[in-house]
Amino acid sequence: MAQSLMLLSIADLLGKQFFIPSYQRGYRWRPQHVNDLLEDLFSFAKKKKSIEEFYCLQPIVVKKSTWISETNEEVSGWEVVDGQQRLTTIRILMEYLIANHLRGATLKSEYKKEVYSIHYQTRMESEQFLQRIEENVGHDIDLYHMSRAYTAVRLWFEKQDIPRDARESMLRMLVYDKQTQQSEGVAQIIWYELNPMENPIDSFVRINLGKIPLTNAELIKALFLQKTNFGPDKNELARLRQLEIANEWDEIENALQQPLFWAFLNKYPSNRPCRIELLLDLLKEVAIEEDPQLVELIGTDDHATFRYFYQLLYKNKTYDDMKSIWGVVIGCFRQVQEWYNTPVWYHYVGFLVASNNEPLSRIYKAIVNEKLPSREAITNMLEQKIKSLFCTVRWALDPTNQDIFLDLTYSKDREKVRQLLLLFNIESIVEQCKNNSIILKFPFESYNGVSIGKGWDVEHIDSLTENELRTKDARKEWLENALIDLESIDESLLLKVRDFLDNEASKEQFENLFTAITKIAKEDRNDELVKDNIGNLALLDAGTNRAYGNALFTTKRRIIIEKDKAGVFIPVCTRNVFLKYYDLAGNTPSTWTSEDVKDYRNAIVKTLERFLPNKPQSITQHA
Repeated sequence: MAQSLMLLSIADLLGKQFFIPSYQRGYRWRPQHVNDLLEDLFSFAKKKKSIEEFYCLQPIVVKKSTWISETNEEVSGWEVVDGQQRLTTIRILMEYLIANHLRGATLKSEYKKEVYSIHYQTRMESEQFLQRIEENVGHDIDLYHMSRAYTAVRLWFEKQDIPRDARESMLRMLVYDKQTQQSEGVAQIIWYELNPMENPIDSFVRINLGKIPLTNAELIKALFLQKTNFGPDKNELARLRQLEIANEWDEIENALQQPLFWAFLNKYPSNRPCRIELLLDLLKEVAIEEDPQLVELIGTDDHATFRYFYQLLYKNKTYDDMKSIWGVVIGCFRQVQEWYNTPVWYHYVGFLVASNNEPLSRIYKAIVNEKLPSREAITNMLEQKIKSLFCTVRWALDPTNQDIFLDLTYSKDREKVRQLLLLFNIESIVEQCKNNSIILKFPFESYNGVSIGKGWDVEHIDSLTENELRTKDARKEWLENALIDLESIDESLLLKVRDFLDNEASKEQFENLFTAITKIAKEDRNDELVKDNIGNLALLDAGTNRAYGNALFTTKRRIIIEKDKAGVFIPVCTRNVFLKYYDLAGNTPSTWTSEDVKDYRNAIVKTLERFLPNKPQSITQHA
């Protein structure tokens, strides 16, 4: 646990002593890093802002320490575990401003403050160089980079319209604190003080190797668990209160580590070391939706969530206040836990997240902040959010049988088809839960995380076209599969196929074999318009899709069944398609006909009826 965590103005660092231990590398910021920092500081200084706003640098991680100076005196100060580059750059900036703006005067004489000192365990030249910086120094790698940084500072100020005004604005940002700030505002840092018992080298390795990054969650946990929140250090009640929150934090983190729980809240596979950060981000986003001006106070960078909780906790410093704020976090977790444990909510929230059309913060706000009166009202709200995704889908007339069907096609509506097929799979499970009291869960962890980097395809059930078999290997593979899956093939055709496979005959010969085999398989009936419609489309992961490509339906069916038996995730409705569950006429399981297309698309419409626009009673052929 951190002993101290707070926001400090750069002015609060003035006069402090910092120590850079030998395990850290030297100064390595490049001119571009320096320019970026100066641009950010100056942009903030010039902007119109409230008195509460500030510019915030990334965290500085420190530990109280003592060391022996070059004059053999003991010095008390702060060992820098992380943040050396930022501290050194700000020091270089201040040296430039003192030399070129105060022009001979000292910071102490003008502002009654001392520049902070940086002492290096093994690089004494760097310490001395910071006190009298020269440009164009190249004999030492550390001094070289410091010299370049100083030059970058000088050139940046010289490019400003009025360099003097720019120097004045920058200096005032750095030397004034929140109590004495001027119109430019103040620059602050996140000050993270390690526990005296913590090994600084271990912390340095952890932070800089990125194994456990210094995340918002880690910083916010330190805010909640600071000893000052709980009363006197030796108070047993304070210790128990602290332990209670620490245990609740771990309970939340452990629950979110469950793959099924995590995936329905989070579309993308994540390596977040602290998953509770999802809930902390969620509460911050809800607060911003209610008060957009909050962004001006907390910013939009990686540590905005930390600053949101910081301003909450430092405005409300009593234990009861802190406990109330922690109660909001606990309440958020209990709410999403209830979604997870309620089958309908689990599936509808998971769908909205997976389809990437509804931020989790808006779902949470609608359910919690708007105080929906009943569980039924919550379900209706989720259904309406889903229905709004499909309000523009079209209906069309099939001229051959006057059937009115859902007019969604692969060529024009691929993403909408993907969403609809995902909902079809999810709603089929929801109906089972409702009708049979069977608690099933669509595996969002498999859907969201399937073959990471491959994703999901909208696959043609009947995709058969010779034009897609462009290579010799593709044609050979197609024929080999056809021989496996066709129940009957006459001897003369069989001999021709084997001769082709043995001798790699011409493409023209393959076309003749392709035509003959598709006739035997009865797969030459569906035209391209039928194939392009949603009644001929299914949801499948890209890896399985590529495994069978442009194969016969009976080949696809075999491969799907094999993968399903092997434990590969096949969405339930995709599996049902290839097992011919929607075949009302009882056609042979080895073919996919226009009647199958019709039965399948009617099953989709029947299952999703309440999410779709009303089906018209009649429609003109032109429409």
